[in-house]
Parts: sequence; C-alpha cells; structure tokens
Amino acid sequence: MNHSYRTTAVGCCLAVCASLSAYAHADESPAISGSSVTLYGIVDTGLEYLTSASSSKGETHSVTRLTSGDMSGSRWGITGTEDLGGGSRTFFLLESGINVDSGALLQGGREFGRLAYVGIANDTWGSFSLGRQGGLFLDWVSEYNPLKNAVYAIKMQDPAFSDRLDNTARYEKRFGELTAIVQYSFGYDAVTYGPQSAGDTRFARVIEGGLRYKHGPFSATLVYDQKNGGSTSPTAAHTSKVGGYEGDTDRRVSFAASYKISTVTTYAGYRYLDSHAVHLSTLSTSPVEATSLYWLGATWLAQPNLALSSTAMYQNFYGTSRDPWSFQVDADYFLSKRTDLYLNLAYALNRNGSNLGLNGFGTDVVAGKNQFGLMAGIRHKF
Repeated sequence: MNHSYRTTAVGCCLAVCASLSAYAHADESPAISGSSVTLYGIVDTGLEYLTSASSSKGETHSVTRLTSGDMSGSRWGITGTEDLGGGSRTFFLLESGINVDSGALLQGGREFGRLAYVGIANDTWGSFSLGRQGGLFLDWVSEYNPLKNAVYAIKMQDPAFSDRLDNTARYEKRFGELTAIVQYSFGYDAVTYGPQSAGDTRFARVIEGGLRYKHGPFSATLVYDQKNGGSTSPTAAHTSKVGGYEGDTDRRVSFAASYKISTVTTYAGYRYLDSHAVHLSTLSTSPVEATSLYWLGATWLAQPNLALSSTAMYQNFYGTSRDPWSFQVDADYFLSKRTDLYLNLAYALNRNGSNLGLNGFGTDVVAGKNQFGLMAGIRHKF
C-alpha cells in the first residue's frame, strides 16, 4: 500500500514538472517571453547580549537571547515585471517578514507584511503603484546611515525609519539625476486601527513627498512626512495647535547626505519631528512635542570582503534634559556574495531619566540606565 502511494506521488510530480516545462518553453505567447518572476529572500539570525535590560527589586540585569533580522529583516518575496512595449511595463512585489527564531510572521501577522504592491511604469512619465509600500523614511532616509535598517541603527531613535504604509498610492518620476516621489495612504495601519468610518478623510492618513539627488560620489535626500493618528475626534487624548495646525498629527522633515571617497563612504543627517499623534511619552518618560535628531557615520571597505562601520546619533527632546546619545560599531565579513558574518556593538547613553534602548525607546531597558549591546550573527541572501 505504501509503495502504491509513493508511486502515485512520484507520477504526479513528474506530470506537474512536465507541464511546467512545456509552459516555460512555449513560444506562441509573446507576453510570457517579455515577463520575469523572481523568488528572493534574506535569512538573518544571531545572538544578542544586552545590559540594563530588566529590573527586579531595584536591580538591573543582562539578557542573552537568539534574535532574528539583526542587520536585515529576515524575509522572502516574489517580484516580477512584464514588458508592455512602447517603454511601458507593469511590476509587482509581495514580501513577507519572518521571525527566523520561531518561523512566525512579522508586521502584525500579515501574510505579506513587509510589502505588497502592483504598478505600471513608463520611461517618459514615471511610475505609479498601489498597495502596502515603504514610507519614505524607510525607503530613502534610512539609507543615509552606515547600518541602513539594522536593529542597532537609525530606527532605534525613531520608529518612522521602519514605516510601512497600508492602502498607499505612490507616484515616482526621475528628472536626470533627481528623483521625486509623492505618496498618499488612505489608512496606514489597517491591523491596528481597523476600517475607517464612512466620510472620514483624516483617520490614519499619511502624506509624504521627497527628493533625492545622485551625482557621482555624492547623494542627498529631502523628505517630508505627515501622519494622522487613529483618532480624529476633537476630544482625542492629545490635541494641540502649533503653527496653525490642530489635531492628532505628526509631522517630520529630514535632510540627509552621503559622500564616497575611495573606499570610505561618509553619512550625515538631520530629522525634525513635531508630534501630536504618536505621543512622545512612548519615546521618553513624559510627554514631549518636538525633537531634533542628528547623526554622523562612515563605512570603510577595509578589504574586498571586510567592511567596518561606525555611527553616532544624538536626539534633543525640546523642553527637557533627557537628550540621549547612541553609538554603533560594526564589522561585516563576507564569506561570499550571498553570505556574511557580522559583529555589531552599540551603546546607549541615557541622561535624566531618558529610556533609549538599543531596540528602541522604552524597549528592554531600564529608564535612566545606559545600555551596552552586542549582536553576532550570520546573514544569507538568496
């Protein structure tokens, strides 16, 4: 009986393979010959050691644990394009975030929580896409620091640097060395906030615009982000009026640049935040409405297979003395084009009750305590 099952299964597999082979080699469909679909992914996992990670009876403790997505979020995805002719093409991307430690889905349990969009592009008028897409602080500004979107990097100072936006329409156009983007989300977090009320034109809406310039070794970006919260009621918990605006809204603006000199790439950036939606009480120990974030960093390609990086970041919380610093040093050794080993050291310097943790504000850290962290791991790309 078992032999019969195995024979049937093998027969089915051969039939499927034969069908796929015939489909792949069929030449009667010109649309297929102008199309491509790619499966890709990153598997990144390692060990983390943190100090000042918890508190018991007034004492601080360290923690050692297995982690996922230390340098790059672990993921798998499918992307594809189809040539429509006349300089036009369609494109799509579906990307799922994975916790390698447990195999669980990330981004609130979404099947394709990292990205999910489809669009059309033309060499003359640019591209237009719809779906769940990256925020511009993630897609553009986070690229202007040495560790990009690693855990011990810019997103620990502001979660907007890892924004992904549901229900988003994006338009992008290149003008020679200058690229412009505008995008609008009709509700950026459907998992947290749920469906919008009929007729509500502000609930969880996001407006973003950006410019990016690249010429030789120099690159720079300027980005604006406006994000409404999950409440548009006049009686919302935190409403105020600043500069003629009132309500449950965060506004960010950032400028960042990089310059490559031989084997060294330098980075610098600034971000201003005026916060009235995501209370900065979650980013410090009492409500704050405005902050300025500054960073400097560099990456040195010491050898063809060894990169060394360092970053310093400082955030000024206006009206308080809780202005934390963070410092990162990283060594990345490439075993091949697809696989690398990394060692990432970081230190958060908290003052006067600030609670900056190396995994984000108020995350795995005792308020007012400095924190040292180490991540060592392996990353494979396919």
